[in-house]
Amino acid sequence: MRWRKFLGRGTLIAVSAVLLTGCFDFAADSTFRPDGTAQVTAEIGVSMQLAAVLANQPRVGRGDFLADCEKERPADTLPAGVTSIKGKRGQRGDMALCTYVIEVSDPVAAAAAQQEARARSVSGVRGLDRSQLKIERLREGVYRLSGAFKPIDNPLGKPDQPGEALAANAVLMAMMTNRYVTLTVSAARIENATGDVQADGRKVVWKLPLMALVKDTPGMPYEIKADIVYAESWTAKAKRWFGLD
Repeated sequence: MRWRKFLGRGTLIAVSAVLLTGCFDFAADSTFRPDGTAQVTAEIGVSMQLAAVLANQPRVGRGDFLADCEKERPADTLPAGVTSIKGKRGQRGDMALCTYVIEVSDPVAAAAAQQEARARSVSGVRGLDRSQLKIERLREGVYRLSGAFKPIDNPLGKPDQPGEALAANAVLMAMMTNRYVTLTVSAARIENATGDVQADGRKVVWKLPLMALVKDTPGMPYEIKADIVYAESWTAKAKRWFGLD
């Protein structure tokens, strides 16, 4: 987000004052079924304070960033591997929310279509756009999710005046504080995961602070990897039971 293009120094300072609760959140929860299909619930939260400030900027003028949330999406406009996308608006605290429920018939095809769309896109949250997450079929009954998040390259651009650098940094610190990108994957079993796997082995969570998308942060879980076991044969279950797998 190149704020410098449309916010002057005075406005940047004003924005930083109202963004103490952050500007947005993103979470995606994917559940894989035994037949290999999946349901993805993605929640996007945008600070209503941020929207109000930007709505008053003549070169922005859009106060409702979630206007298309509940828009109907005809089947012939959906990406490959996706059968439906339904959005619903809501609110939590000072955050305006849009929750999308996405039915995925072919996770491999859907992930490939998303990668292709990101490659064509010139906008968006570039730390997410560059993540290059992909899903491949590892073997029968098992998908492999892999990829990595990458910090945004110089998101504010080069300041025109010395004072802008301080104001811009204040904006970034305020908007990123206590905000995260959270990815959750659930299936019959999760193996070889880089994230936080629950005790029952059925769910893995990656939680990345938004600040880590702005600057390289040692120790952050940038690598995303997991083998998603969505269906097991009785022989595989028996091997695990007897500790032979």
